[in-house]
Amino acid sequence: MARLEVITGPMFSGKSEELIRRLNRATYADQNVLVIKPRIDTRNESKIASRKKKDKKDTKFEEYSSFPAHEINTSKEFIELVSQHRPDVLAIDEAQFFQEWLLELIDNLLDEKENTGFKIIVSGLDMDAWKKPFGIMPQLMAKANEVTKFTAVCFHCKKSDANLTYKKSGSKEQIEVGNFQKYEARCRKCHELPTD
Repeated sequence: MARLEVITGPMFSGKSEELIRRLNRATYADQNVLVIKPRIDTRNESKIASRKKKDKKDTKFEEYSSFPAHEINTSKEFIELVSQHRPDVLAIDEAQFFQEWLLELIDNLLDEKENTGFKIIVSGLDMDAWKKPFGIMPQLMAKANEVTKFTAVCFHCKKSDANLTYKKSGSKEQIEVGNFQKYEARCRKCHELPTD
């Protein structure tokens, strides 16, 4: 049976780390893996990466693990890559940045490969900094066979589970790629909406 798995949560919650773990497991099982990410995500060229602080005194995150990825913008690029690679496991990182065309292509792939062990693993933010559903993630979560939702530790109080992403600097646009310089994970009590 073909499967759709979704990994979600706020920034710094371990989504990429979990995606990389699942991809490494598939690789060890000799499965053909294809990883796709949106070209807008310029933080890591041609790879997905997980970051951690070396110790609690560090102020920045450093790359911990990574996995090669293809950057795309269009449905045509998606179709070409899937046709060329014929993956057993297709991973899509930062799915909140993709347009609705991805939903139809995922549905088509799952229907086409229903009687196989084909798997699609999607990772992305479930909510934006305004606490609103982000992009196509709600639809992907609704269609999924399995949803794994992570939390982080609140960057502000350092006590509560953080299920929200706080935008501390930058523009007031919903889509603005950034790391710890622009974003923090926050609990509901410590979260603030971006101001104009």
